[in-house]
Amino acid sequence: MAENSTHKFLSKRDVLLNKADAFALEADQLAYQGKYEEAVDKYDQALAIYPSNPDLWAFKAITLSGGLGRNEEALECWERAKKLDHVLADAITDVPSSETTMTVHERDLVDFKGSTADRIRNLVKQQAMDKKKK
Repeated sequence: MAENSTHKFLSKRDVLLNKADAFALEADQLAYQGKYEEAVDKYDQALAIYPSNPDLWAFKAITLSGGLGRNEEALECWERAKKLDHVLADAITDVPSSETTMTVHERDLVDFKGSTADRIRNLVKQQAMDKKKK
């Protein structure tokens, strides 16, 4: 009997995680299309299901900052992401403080290769290179 209830619990959990993944994918697609407000709404829906997912917090931060210029909200998301994942925290130690702004190019929002930490690390490196060129 206990095995049956565990199976049901895992099934419900899996359904919820799949739903969160679907919201995140939709958010990524909306961000790619430049529909940043809608993308943030989808990230929020995913986070309502899976608030302990640092990737969701990181990509919401990228969308808030790079797409909408809402840097203070983005910094709050970065902080949540960093608390949830030490590898991600190491990758984004160069994320600006509240006194500076972070610009993210649209191409960065659709880089689906590698881990989130790798994507964030590459994003920060690209921003540093862009600043040196100016």
